[in-house]
Order: sequence, then C-alpha cells, then structure tokens
Amino acid sequence: MPFNILVGVCLFYVGLLFVVAWAAERRAARGRARWLRSPMVYTLSLSIYCTAWTFYGAVGYAARSGLEFATIYLGPSLVMVGWWWLLRKLVRVGRAQRVTSIADLISSRYGKSNILGVIVTLIAVVAATPYIALQLQSVTLSFAVFASGAPQGWALPGQGATALWVAGGLAIFTILFGTRNLDANERHHGVVMAIALEAVVKLIALLAVGIFVVWGVAGGWSEVFARIDASPIADWPLKPARWIGLTMVSAAAVVTLPRMFQVMVVENSDERHLATASWAFPLYLLLMSLFVVPIAVVGLSVLPAGANPDLFVLTLPLAFDQGKLAMLAFLGGFSSATSMVIVAAIALATMVSNHIIVPLWLALREGGARAPGDVRGLVLMSRRVSIAGILALGYTYYSLSGGSAALAAIGLIAFVGVAQILPAMLGALFWRGATGRGAAMGLVTGFLVWLYTLYLPSFGEEGLLSHAVLTEGPWGLSWLRPQALFGAEALDPLLHAVFWSLSLNTFAFLAGSLLTFPTPLERLQGLAFVNVFDHATGQGGWSRGGAEAEDLLAMSQGILGAEEAQEFFRAEAASQGRAGFLPDTTPDFIERLERRLAGSVGSATAHAMISQFAVGSAVSAQDLMAVASEAQQIMEYSAQLEAKSEELARTARQ
Repeated sequence: MPFNILVGVCLFYVGLLFVVAWAAERRAARGRARWLRSPMVYTLSLSIYCTAWTFYGAVGYAARSGLEFATIYLGPSLVMVGWWWLLRKLVRVGRAQRVTSIADLISSRYGKSNILGVIVTLIAVVAATPYIALQLQSVTLSFAVFASGAPQGWALPGQGATALWVAGGLAIFTILFGTRNLDANERHHGVVMAIALEAVVKLIALLAVGIFVVWGVAGGWSEVFARIDASPIADWPLKPARWIGLTMVSAAAVVTLPRMFQVMVVENSDERHLATASWAFPLYLLLMSLFVVPIAVVGLSVLPAGANPDLFVLTLPLAFDQGKLAMLAFLGGFSSATSMVIVAAIALATMVSNHIIVPLWLALREGGARAPGDVRGLVLMSRRVSIAGILALGYTYYSLSGGSAALAAIGLIAFVGVAQILPAMLGALFWRGATGRGAAMGLVTGFLVWLYTLYLPSFGEEGLLSHAVLTEGPWGLSWLRPQALFGAEALDPLLHAVFWSLSLNTFAFLAGSLLTFPTPLERLQGLAFVNVFDHATGQGGWSRGGAEAEDLLAMSQGILGAEEAQEFFRAEAASQGRAGFLPDTTPDFIERLERRLAGSVGSATAHAMISQFAVGSAVSAQDLMAVASEAQQIMEYSAQLEAKSEELARTARQ
C-alpha cells in the first residue's frame, strides 16, 4: 500500500478521536456527561495498560519465552481481584486529598514536600522514556512492514526519520488533545472517552486477527493445539523465580505507572466503578491474551525463518493477502501506541509543571506568588513544553539504543523503574510512622540502583556504560558490576535489578522512617491517609454551612496575632462592601483565609483547623485531638527519660 494512503488513514483516525474527545468535553461542560462517567467507560480507560507492547510485543514474547508473557496480564488481574481494597483506599485518598498525580499523592502524604514531588516526577519521566521509545519503535516498524516496497508521495527516508515524524506528530496531537484548557479537578472527560474508543478498536483488531489465524489459517483449535505441541513453546521451561518476579513487577506497575494512576485515581468520578473494573478489566486482559499463543505458533510455522515475531499480528494477514484485516491490525497497534503516549504525556507534563516548572518560576519571580501575572497561561505553556520535551526524550532513547529486537525488553525496564515508587506509596497508605526523609531515601536509593543495574546497561556496550564497566566493574571492582552487584551472578539481569533495587529501596525507606521522627504536618497527613475511611471524603472547595466569622477571627488571632488577623478580616469585609462589619464567610473568603494561615502553620494544618468551622474537611477534630494526645504522650515520655537520665547521673557521681 502506498505510504501516503497509510498516513492519510492515520490522520483520519486521529481526527476521529479528536472529534469524539471534543464532543465528550462539550457534553461534560453542559452537564450531560452521565454516560461519560459510566463504569464501563472507566473500565475501558484502564486499557491504556495494554500498549503497543501488549498488542505487538506479547506475541513476540510468547514466541521467544513461551507462557512467560502471561505474567504481564496476571499481575494486574491479581491486583484488581485480590487487592481491590488497596485500590479503593487509593481512590478514596485521591479524592479526599484532591491529588492530581502520583507525585502529588506522595508529596501530600509526606508533609506536602515538593522535594518528594520532584523526586517522583524525575523517576516517572526517566522510567517512561523507554516506554515512549517502545511506542515509537512499534509504530515505525509497523509503518515499514505495512507500506509498499516502493513508497510514494509522503515517503520518509529511513526508520529514524519516520520515528522523528511520529514523535513530532504525537507531541502536536497530545498538546491539542490534553492541554486546551485547565480543569480544576484535573479530569479530562474527552481524553477518557477517546481512550475508551481506542480500547474497543484494539480489542476488536486483535480478536479479528486471532480468529483469522485460528480458523482461516490453522483450520481450527485442534490444529492449533497440534502445532503448539510441535513448537518450541511446548518445551518452555518454567522458572519460578522469574515468573514470580515478573508477576510482582507487573502488579506494582498497574498502580505506579503515571498513566494508570491518571485514569484509575485522578479520572475516577465514582468509587463504585472499581467494583465493576475488578472483574471487567481482568476479563478485558483475558480477551487480549486469548489468541497470543496461537498467533505466535502459527506465525513461527508459516512465515519465513528470521521473521520478527513482534510483528506477526501484521505480517500474518499480509502474507495471506488480507489487506483490510492488516489495516485493522495496524490501526489496533496505532491505537495502542497513541493512547499510551497521550495519557502518559498528560500525566507526566502535569507532574513536571506542578512540581518543577511552576515552583521554580515562583521562587525566581520577584514578589513570588503575590506578584501579578498570568499563572494560568504559564501552567498551560509549561505543560505544552513538557509534552514536547517528554516526546523528545523518548525519541532520543530510541535513537541511542538503536531499537531493541524485543519490544517486551523495553517495557520491562520501565516497569521496574516505576515500581520504585511502591514502597513509599504503601507506606503512605498504611503506615503512620513513615516519614518524608525515609521516603526520599528509599526513592533515591531504588532509583539509582535501577539506573545503574538495568537502565544504563540497556543502551548496550557502546552506550553510556563502557564494556569494561559492564564486564569488570568500575575501577576493576568486580563486585560492583552493574549486572552482578555484590557478586550476585546467578540471577538474570532483570531479576537482578528487581531484587537489588526494591530490596535496598525498602531497607532505606524503613531505616530512614525509623531513625527520623515525622513532623506535625506529616503526622496529620498520616492520620488523613491511613484512616481515610473514618472521615468524610473531601469534595474540593469550601461550603458556607457552619462557618461563623467570629469563630474564624478568634482562631486566626491565635495564629497570626490580633493586629494582623484583624487587618486581614477588615480588608476582606471592605472588599465585600461590608466596611465596619465582619466579612461574610463565602467559599472564596475561606479559601483566602486558609492560604493566609498556611503561611504560618502549613497548608494541611490550616485546612484541618478551618474544617472545624466549615464543611469540606478531610481531617476531623478527632484527628487533631489524636495528634495532640500523641504529642503530649511523647513529651511526657521524654520528660521521664530525662528524669531517669539525671537519676543515673547522680548515682554515677555517688
């Protein structure tokens, strides 16, 4: 097929997605988005877990490693079915704390520390880079296979140029798709609807190819089973350690991948949707994996030796002159790649903007946040630049690594990278004693170990690590070899990186948390996170009910001082046209008062204190009393220790 026709079909498909997203956003803006928030749309949006790695790479994975590919589906299924309570708590915390990303979640839990937000953002961006490179590689390879040998019209000279054009096109489309406006809740109804449509397209495409292969090529399941018995897949040896390790990594990835957190937590509009997703999403994964082995086995038996098994989904229909089916398969793979890039770029750009660019801009800007300026425009522009930069990083990785022969290898590198967030996340949800310093120590340790043992070696011996370092270790220290750390030579490189990165990550997190004491703000946030089901879910914003100006003034005077508090209230009353009186406790006034108090006591404490007078709290009075009680107990215990120490000193002197 001529190359220009292929490009035209892609542009038409992208245009269709944009129209669907635009129509969904218009309906949401008019308040007619009830069906957009249905549990099935939510479940289908989770399908961005199935990227081009799943659509193309799973078949290649099965052809090379037998049933090991099933671990990539087994991990998420176990999480959705067996860890439903974890997902429910994660979603509840996300709504109560109004988080906008996984970096925001970690930052909010550990004392609203922006340093932790920056660390998580950097980990997510670096880990996502090979995954984005994977999407570029899959689209580029599918273009090369599908286009005719003598391309016409818009032909591109070589795969490198094709990857560059694909990266540029995806960057432009994502900017138009996800940064046209700012949503207060960081929800993108149009994006979610388009992702749901793409989920249907890639599922239908893979099922259609599978049905054709089983009944059109092989002649039925009995013949397929016979070919499986005669293929190398039947002799695949089960490696329990690798099976468990890959299942664990894929289970961690489904909750720590920024794009999965975006659709699962941030875009969630109803916690009850998880009940449907707990069975519907594993069913979707089952359907996506149903024909993986038959396609791999038939491809190995009928296609020429040396054919790339990652592309059997495309090359099998083309080998039997099924042009329309091959086009459907191409669109399925294209959907898998674009949906991942769109949501991942939006999630990562939000993190980069909120935790790096905007805070840096405010810190360097004269007058800080008080100075006038178009912050909204800055946020939108920073996200657009971030999207372009993230796609550029993906293209750079693709160029430097030269493209891996196995798509699955690239995907697993990203999975292990984002899994480094898991210890800090679990500690945030279930351990009140976890501290920000412990989380930072764990995250940095795990990230550096992953970078050294898996990420940098992925560029090959001619890459960022020399052959001497890979084989002999830095400075000739063999126990520091990247893929045989501390003399662990028996493990394969992936399991080696998983073991050392997560083990040292968890150890540093536990040690750092046990050796440091949480700040009052961390303790308050710890209560809000760990005991989230004991409190009313925060809906965002304040309501008027229950807030009295006299009570708020009395509280403010105890924090700001009488003169400063009274001046603030006097100015607010004047702006409302109530000079000489106390201001009305409107939502805008309470939000401004909270921001003012946060400068003295911190945002979480200010929010909790005002919540005693206004509706919209995620932290109850019992929480504050518990924190005060624990602080009193600690003080009493400290006094007892001092008394005992003095007594021992007197005894020693005698």
